[in-house]
Amino acid sequence: MAIEHDFFGIIDETASGGLAWQDTVELGDQAVEIDLQADAESRVTGYALDSAAALLQALEGFDARARDALVAQLSDRASETVNYVDQQVDDMGESLLDLLVHNSGDLQVDVLRSLQLMRIALFPENSDEDDVFATFDYSISPDDTDAILIVSFDIRGDVVAVEMQG
Repeated sequence: MAIEHDFFGIIDETASGGLAWQDTVELGDQAVEIDLQADAESRVTGYALDSAAALLQALEGFDARARDALVAQLSDRASETVNYVDQQVDDMGESLLDLLVHNSGDLQVDVLRSLQLMRIALFPENSDEDDVFATFDYSISPDDTDAILIVSFDIRGDVVAVEMQG
């Protein structure tokens, strides 16, 4: 059975008894895909849906928080963030400079500040404080690379992990 929420409207039930909702929002000049998904409707609380709605209503702040977490990882040469930046520098070479929307002279920071937020996945059944509640997927150039940085948040809005895929 589908459920209704003040922010999301109708959230559809999947064939397997879960929930699914999709939308696209604008963040600056970027279109960001939003996916809300849950495997079991029975494990989704009103509080979790309200928390997901609050995250989307404060999207700019969460985007800034995610980017700050990425910048903080630059001090660890073994971090996923440094690996991502190094891979993009190696793969794209000089053409990477054309993608930078910020140019402070610090290439690593400029790459992170120039990332495009492509997708946000919300997992409202993961409402325990140790669970991944939302992920933000970033790419320097979605058309040119499959590599993405994924920043994960818990239900409180704290960054709990950063991963690279691709």
